Amino acid sequence: MTIAIASEPIGPAAPADGEADVAPDGDRKGKSRRRRLVRRVLIATGAGLLTLIAIVGAWIGIGLYKIDHAVHHVSVPASLLARGKNDLLAIVKGPDHSEQIFVFHATKGHTHVLKIPSTLGLPLASGHTVPIQTLSLHSPREIIAGLDHLGIPVTHYVGVDLHMVDPNSNLGELATGKLSITSMVSDPTGTTTLMEQVASHIYLGPGTPVSAVLSLMNVPTANPVSVPTDKDGHGRVVLASAFATVLRSFL
Repeated sequence: MTIAIASEPIGPAAPADGEADVAPDGDRKGKSRRRRLVRRVLIATGAGLLTLIAIVGAWIGIGLYKIDHAVHHVSVPASLLARGKNDLLAIVKGPDHSEQIFVFHATKGHTHVLKIPSTLGLPLASGHTVPIQTLSLHSPREIIAGLDHLGIPVTHYVGVDLHMVDPNSNLGELATGKLSITSMVSDPTGTTTLMEQVASHIYLGPGTPVSAVLSLMNVPTANPVSVPTDKDGHGRVVLASAFATVLRSFL
């Protein structure tokens, strides 16, 4: 007698319930976790970068706010400040009767610097001629009018009066030219702090933005064009006849 016994086909054992696709599902979960981790890292990095940018922006903004609200504004007729094609007259009076006078002219991405001697005589409306150094930078109307009469018109004005500061301080060395402004550009923290100190000594002409003061930090004042001068019969310092050629090359 033959007995038939039903049996399963011989082959690999079938996985138990709940064990199907364990490895593929585990890969998907692992990749999902890694993607979430990468997203979190990128979000944290982006948030940190935005926070840093916000802090730096706020620091710069606060510095500009302090500078803007510490400067003094002087009254100069608009008719005297509209002919220099954005040329900037900057006068820095320091301790020990030192004084530096520059006219900055930007053209084609380059800034030309004209150095004016403080002894240069300026004609006044009264007909007299007096050295620039005897006129007040707090009220520069006569200075600007006199320079315009000599053929040196300006559009903006910045005066910095540091004649009362300690000659050995940073402000004193800045005023006398011993401390280079351009050397401070690599240290923005120190530059901003120093500019905040200078701010209360700054006098701006009408229409002259605070940025005009900050722009002086990037101007190469080491090799300016000097105004050629001579002395007249009364011993006064006046422009030399070759000045027109120098001014043409400057402009």
